[in-house]
Amino acid sequence: MAIAERELGAFIGAVTELFGPEQARLAADDWINELELMDDLPGPTKRHWGSVTIAALAQLARRLNTDVDRPTPRVASTDTKVSPIPSSN
Repeated sequence: MAIAERELGAFIGAVTELFGPEQARLAADDWINELELMDDLPGPTKRHWGSVTIAALAQLARRLNTDVDRPTPRVASTDTKVSPIPSSN
C-alpha cells in the first residue's frame, strides 16, 4: 500500500503544480476510479502502479482537451530574466 500512496501522492503533486488544485482533485478521483476498474491490484513494484497513473493521465488529457476554452492555471516562473535575442546584422 505504501507504494500506491507514494504513486498517488506524486501524481496529485505534479497535477497540482502544473494545472492547479481543481484539476488535481479530479485527477485523484480518476486515479482511484482507474484502480477500481482493474481486475487485480498492481504488483509490488512502483512500475506496476504506474499503469494506474498512466490511465489517470489519459483521463486528465481528455478533460483538458475538452476544456480548451477554459484557461488552465500555470505556476508562474520566478525567473524573470529575459535573454536578449542576438541580432542577425
